Amino acid sequence: MTTPQPPTSTLVAIRAAHHAEATPQYDRVVFEFNGPIPPMLVEYVKQLIADGSGLPVPIAGRAIVLVQLSPAQAHDDAGQPTAPARLATRLPVVREIASAGDFEAVVTYGIGLAKRTYTRMRTLENPSRLVIDFLVV
Repeated sequence: MTTPQPPTSTLVAIRAAHHAEATPQYDRVVFEFNGPIPPMLVEYVKQLIADGSGLPVPIAGRAIVLVQLSPAQAHDDAGQPTAPARLATRLPVVREIASAGDFEAVVTYGIGLAKRTYTRMRTLENPSRLVIDFLVV
């Protein structure tokens, strides 16, 4: 018997915002999907490495959080991108979000931070979203 493959979700948006009204304050990054939230790996890394080539991907910040999602894609059936490859932000903690790959049902992004900080993750539905908060300290 073969195990059925889970559906491949499409990343359709990435947003980042600072929440000054909250106590404590935080920066939030949201990955939005058309389809279910795929399994993910989220971890601090020393360098953002491009999927496929293995070359370093430049990204602003002193700390990098890797976000890898699979099965997922960040393009449509015609091969056109459905999410930005790079987002520069002017937030207290989150400095930049950069793509490191969209290949063979694996989508990889790096989040460049001013420094390592406390992180909170959660998922939301309708629409499907991965939410990552970075505490401003």
